[in-house]
Amino acid sequence: MSGPVFAALAARPELAAHYAAFREAAHQALDPALVAMVRQAIAAVHGCADPEAAPIDEAALDAGTQACLAYARRMPFEHTAITDAEAAAVVAALGEPGYVAFSVVAALADAECRAGLVGLPELVEQG
Repeated sequence: MSGPVFAALAARPELAAHYAAFREAAHQALDPALVAMVRQAIAAVHGCADPEAAPIDEAALDAGTQACLAYARRMPFEHTAITDAEAAAVVAALGEPGYVAFSVVAALADAECRAGLVGLPELVEQG
């Protein structure tokens, strides 16, 4: 695994291992394609998406996946405005356990983007 969070945790291998295991468990609970789309959608919100990545063709997606991506895009800056109906649409698409895993995947994608944007590994080294 790589990225700014893992780089920041380099001095604490036991913590890095726990983070990696937690992250992997959430990712494995969902379809890998959905995980990739959620991570891509959140990165786009932050302006740190891979410029080589093909845009998500939402017209080709089912309504449940579209609801998940719309919800994911709101997580970084509009999470307090997400409605019960929007959450219910994600639960309907993924089930309760899937909704929890989805929430973890989205939250960690958000945190990892933010860590990269502020240069977390460099900040940790200064501390």
